Amino acid sequence: MSDTDKSTRARTALWVKVLLAVSLTLNLLVLGVIVGAGSRDHGPDRRGPPGEARMRVDPALGPFARALPETARREAMAELEAQSGPLRASREELASQLAEILEVLRSETYDGNRMAALFEEQRAGWNERTETGRRIMLDKIDAMSASERAEFADRIDKGFRRVLDKNRGDADR
Repeated sequence: MSDTDKSTRARTALWVKVLLAVSLTLNLLVLGVIVGAGSRDHGPDRRGPPGEARMRVDPALGPFARALPETARREAMAELEAQSGPLRASREELASQLAEILEVLRSETYDGNRMAALFEEQRAGWNERTETGRRIMLDKIDAMSASERAEFADRIDKGFRRVLDKNRGDADR
């Protein structure tokens, strides 16, 4: 086998690995969109202790949003929707972008520049929504008294401990 054949085979193997990684990422993204959309209308969010019905929180508000008092959480969700539109619209845009990504991937002639532009569109859209969520969360925290911040910190601590304990339990299985 010549050096040219070896270098072509190495590049092809790397290209295949990259394509498989992108494909896996996109499949997981689609699965997340489908599961999220399918569970959207099926009652309260069941995360947390049994019997504790909690309001869904937009991922753009971050993991601390669940620890907000219910009124503040509802206000934050309303503010985010008013400033960035409903999460459903973001999901629909994501699904549209995904369809374009799949089209680029399946094309006989691969357009790397178009793929990069689509990835950038996704990143920019989610970054904008996340930045809006960050500002809203900081406003909510800034408006808290010292005792409210302490309670907020306790709820965050409790929530993360629950997740860590669950993950430790899953790892022991």
